[in-house]
Amino acid sequence: MAYMSVVKGISFVVASLSLPLILTAPKSALAQASSVVTCHGIPGSYVKLTGQNYALCAGAQAVNFDEVTYAKCTKQSGTSISEPQNYPFPSTNNFPAVDTSGNIATVNQGGTAPGGYVVSTYSPPSGIALYTCDGGSYAQCDGGLCFTSTSNSSSTLLGPVSKSQIICSCPVTTTKISFQVFGPSGCPTTARDYDEICGTNVTKINNGAILYIGSPTGFPEALAACINEPTTFKKCARPRY
Repeated sequence: MAYMSVVKGISFVVASLSLPLILTAPKSALAQASSVVTCHGIPGSYVKLTGQNYALCAGAQAVNFDEVTYAKCTKQSGTSISEPQNYPFPSTNNFPAVDTSGNIATVNQGGTAPGGYVVSTYSPPSGIALYTCDGGSYAQCDGGLCFTSTSNSSSTLLGPVSKSQIICSCPVTTTKISFQVFGPSGCPTTARDYDEICGTNVTKINNGAILYIGSPTGFPEALAACINEPTTFKKCARPRY
């Protein structure tokens, strides 16, 4: 999980950034629903969200369109983790603000109204494998907004979306640094197929490209352990040919 949540060019994403309902949750409730933690083996601090609805994108595929990917994620409830994504809370037009107590948890709790949204956060998925890539592109879904109106729908870009699924907007990360993606549990038998899963020849300009959900190497297992769900994922190795 790299950790941007800035998206571009899609109207419903832009609208999400100005929703007033994200500012109403009382701080006492937020304190009970989340906590700031550090995780062994990876830098920085993270927010552990407890008892909240969230979207799980790890293990999903994402379709690229206009430099943003859209992932068909699953609706979840329980414990998850995310980068803090701190921001002024309550939000204000008077910058810089003194109070910076808003974070991923305040945004996620703010979307509970009917017709609202949930945020994409992380817990370990099942039925997948981890692929380690030495460069390429992946969809970075941590902190992505996912609108409930996208459930139980269909479109020419995304196909059918079931009641248990939700579409999340995820920026594209292209890098030469090692990263990992969640991909099919059946490991590829050719280097070409493996490289496709790593998005080796894909960038954000490739409309219609399929990208997998990724993060810096080592993060998936470290974050799983951080929320007391230690997981050793099946790992696929790149074939020589």
